[in-house]
Amino acid sequence: MNDARYLVHFYLNSNKLSGKLNDFANANLASLKKLRLEYNNFSGSIPKMNMLKTMELLYLYNNSLTGTLDNLSSGINLRKLKVSNNTLQGGVTTELGNLKRLEVLSLNGNNLKGNLPTELQKLTSLKELRVEYNSISGAVPQGVCDLRKSFLEKFVSDCGGENPEVTCSCCTECF
Repeated sequence: MNDARYLVHFYLNSNKLSGKLNDFANANLASLKKLRLEYNNFSGSIPKMNMLKTMELLYLYNNSLTGTLDNLSSGINLRKLKVSNNTLQGGVTTELGNLKRLEVLSLNGNNLKGNLPTELQKLTSLKELRVEYNSISGAVPQGVCDLRKSFLEKFVSDCGGENPEVTCSCCTECF
Protein backbone atom coordinates (compact mmCIF):
# COMPACT_ATOMS: atom_id res chain seq x y z
CA MET A 1 0.00 0.00 0.00
CA ASN A 2 2.87 2.34 -0.78
CA ASP A 3 1.16 4.37 -3.49
CA ALA A 4 -2.60 4.70 -3.40
CA ARG A 5 -2.65 8.46 -3.82
CA TYR A 6 -5.95 8.46 -5.74
CA LEU A 7 -7.85 6.34 -3.24
CA VAL A 8 -10.69 8.40 -1.75
CA HIS A 9 -12.68 5.90 0.36
CA PHE A 10 -11.07 2.91 2.07
CA TYR A 11 -13.44 0.59 3.94
CA LEU A 12 -11.98 -2.46 5.69
CA ASN A 13 -14.47 -2.61 8.55
CA SER A 14 -15.63 -5.93 10.06
CA ASN A 15 -12.93 -8.10 8.52
CA LYS A 16 -11.15 -9.56 11.58
CA LEU A 17 -7.97 -7.76 10.56
CA SER A 18 -5.17 -7.40 13.10
CA GLY A 19 -1.80 -5.75 13.43
CA LYS A 20 -0.73 -2.16 13.92
CA LEU A 21 -1.88 0.92 12.04
CA ASN A 22 1.67 1.93 11.04
CA ASP A 23 1.16 0.75 7.43
CA PHE A 24 -1.63 3.28 7.05
CA ALA A 25 0.47 6.01 8.66
CA ASN A 26 3.24 5.80 6.08
CA ALA A 27 1.18 5.07 2.97
CA ASN A 28 0.75 7.62 0.20
CA LEU A 29 -2.96 8.25 0.64
CA ALA A 30 -2.99 11.93 -0.27
CA SER A 31 -6.59 11.92 -1.55
CA LEU A 32 -8.12 9.81 1.20
CA LYS A 33 -11.33 11.28 2.64
CA LYS A 34 -12.81 8.28 4.48
CA LEU A 35 -11.05 5.49 6.37
CA ARG A 36 -13.19 2.87 8.07
CA LEU A 37 -11.34 0.25 10.09
CA GLU A 38 -13.94 -0.38 12.81
CA TYR A 39 -14.80 -3.86 14.13
CA ASN A 40 -11.38 -5.38 13.57
CA ASN A 41 -8.61 -6.30 15.96
CA PHE A 42 -6.00 -3.60 15.29
CA SER A 43 -3.71 -2.98 18.26
CA GLY A 44 -1.05 -0.53 19.36
CA SER A 45 -1.26 3.21 19.47
CA ILE A 46 -2.78 5.52 16.88
CA PRO A 47 0.24 6.74 14.87
CA LYS A 48 0.70 10.11 13.22
CA MET A 49 -0.92 9.73 9.82
CA ASN A 50 0.14 11.90 6.88
CA MET A 51 -3.27 11.67 5.23
CA LEU A 52 -5.14 12.81 8.33
CA LYS A 53 -5.08 16.40 7.09
CA THR A 54 -7.34 15.57 4.14
CA MET A 55 -9.62 13.07 5.86
CA GLU A 56 -13.23 13.84 6.68
CA LEU A 57 -14.14 10.54 8.36
CA LEU A 58 -12.05 8.26 10.55
CA TYR A 59 -13.66 5.23 12.20
CA LEU A 60 -11.35 3.20 14.43
CA TYR A 61 -13.92 2.04 16.98
CA ASN A 62 -14.22 -1.52 18.31
CA ASN A 63 -10.57 -2.48 17.95
CA SER A 64 -7.85 -3.02 20.57
CA LEU A 65 -6.07 0.30 20.21
CA THR A 66 -4.01 1.70 23.09
CA GLY A 67 -2.12 4.90 23.69
CA THR A 68 -3.48 8.43 23.66
CA LEU A 69 -5.51 10.73 21.41
CA ASP A 70 -2.52 13.01 20.78
CA ASN A 71 -1.87 12.00 17.15
CA LEU A 72 -5.38 12.90 15.99
CA SER A 73 -5.01 16.66 16.32
CA SER A 74 -3.83 17.19 12.71
CA GLY A 75 -7.19 16.08 11.31
CA ILE A 76 -8.33 19.61 10.58
CA ASN A 77 -10.92 18.49 8.00
CA LEU A 78 -12.40 15.67 10.06
CA ARG A 79 -16.17 15.72 10.33
CA LYS A 80 -16.62 12.35 12.02
CA LEU A 81 -14.14 10.82 14.44
CA LYS A 82 -15.08 7.61 16.21
CA VAL A 83 -12.49 5.87 18.38
CA SER A 84 -14.87 4.35 20.93
CA ASN A 85 -14.55 0.90 22.51
CA ASN A 86 -10.78 0.60 22.49
CA THR A 87 -8.42 0.92 25.46
CA LEU A 88 -7.16 4.44 24.79
CA GLN A 89 -5.68 6.22 27.81
CA GLY A 90 -4.72 9.67 28.98
CA GLY A 91 -6.93 12.70 28.87
CA VAL A 92 -9.13 14.22 26.22
CA THR A 93 -6.45 16.31 24.56
CA THR A 94 -7.05 20.05 24.28
CA GLU A 95 -5.92 19.93 20.64
CA LEU A 96 -9.18 18.21 19.68
CA GLY A 97 -10.70 21.68 20.04
CA ASN A 98 -8.82 22.64 16.87
CA LEU A 99 -10.83 20.18 14.76
CA LYS A 100 -13.44 22.83 14.09
CA ARG A 101 -15.30 20.90 11.40
CA LEU A 102 -16.11 17.97 13.69
CA GLU A 103 -19.76 16.99 13.71
CA VAL A 104 -19.38 13.65 15.54
CA LEU A 105 -16.86 12.86 18.27
CA SER A 106 -17.19 9.42 19.87
CA LEU A 107 -14.67 8.68 22.62
CA ASN A 108 -16.86 6.39 24.73
CA GLY A 109 -15.74 3.05 26.12
CA ASN A 110 -12.04 3.77 26.64
CA ASN A 111 -9.83 4.48 29.66
CA LEU A 112 -9.73 8.26 29.26
CA LYS A 113 -9.30 10.27 32.47
CA GLY A 114 -9.52 13.80 33.75
CA ASN A 115 -11.84 16.67 32.89
CA LEU A 116 -13.27 17.58 29.52
CA PRO A 117 -11.16 20.48 28.22
CA THR A 118 -12.78 23.86 27.69
CA GLU A 119 -11.25 23.87 24.18
CA LEU A 120 -14.07 21.55 23.06
CA GLN A 121 -16.30 24.65 23.07
CA LYS A 122 -14.60 25.62 19.79
CA LEU A 123 -16.34 22.68 18.06
CA THR A 124 -19.28 24.78 16.95
CA SER A 125 -20.38 22.28 14.26
CA LEU A 126 -20.56 19.38 16.74
CA LYS A 127 -23.85 17.45 16.62
CA GLU A 128 -22.88 14.43 18.72
CA LEU A 129 -20.43 14.07 21.62
CA ARG A 130 -20.04 10.72 23.43
CA VAL A 131 -17.68 10.36 26.38
CA GLU A 132 -19.46 7.79 28.56
CA TYR A 133 -17.79 4.66 29.98
CA ASN A 134 -14.46 6.33 30.64
CA SER A 135 -12.97 7.76 33.83
CA ILE A 136 -13.73 11.34 32.88
CA SER A 137 -14.72 13.37 35.90
CA GLY A 138 -15.61 16.85 37.06
CA ALA A 139 -17.94 19.48 35.72
CA VAL A 140 -18.58 19.86 32.02
CA PRO A 141 -17.32 23.34 31.03
CA GLN A 142 -20.12 25.84 30.47
CA GLY A 143 -18.82 26.60 26.97
CA VAL A 144 -19.30 22.93 26.03
CA CYS A 145 -22.84 23.04 27.42
CA ASP A 146 -23.50 26.19 25.39
CA LEU A 147 -23.00 24.09 22.24
CA ARG A 148 -26.43 22.60 22.99
CA LYS A 149 -27.89 25.97 21.96
CA SER A 150 -26.60 25.50 18.42
CA PHE A 151 -25.96 22.14 16.73
CA LEU A 152 -25.14 19.74 19.57
CA GLU A 153 -28.11 17.36 19.67
CA LYS A 154 -26.63 14.38 21.51
CA PHE A 155 -24.26 14.60 24.47
CA VAL A 156 -23.70 11.42 26.48
CA SER A 157 -21.52 11.14 29.59
CA ASP A 158 -21.20 9.36 32.95
CA CYS A 159 -23.48 11.83 34.72
CA GLY A 160 -26.06 9.40 36.10
CA GLY A 161 -26.53 7.58 39.37
CA GLU A 162 -26.16 8.66 42.99
CA ASN A 163 -22.50 9.68 42.72
CA PRO A 164 -21.94 10.65 39.10
CA GLU A 165 -18.37 11.02 37.86
CA VAL A 166 -19.38 13.92 35.63
CA THR A 167 -21.45 16.92 36.63
CA CYS A 168 -23.47 17.95 33.62
CA SER A 169 -26.47 20.24 33.18
CA CYS A 170 -26.67 19.76 29.43
CA CYS A 171 -26.22 16.04 28.73
CA THR A 172 -28.96 14.36 26.74
CA GLU A 173 -28.14 10.92 28.21
CA CYS A 174 -26.45 9.97 31.47
CA PHE A 175 -24.91 6.63 32.43
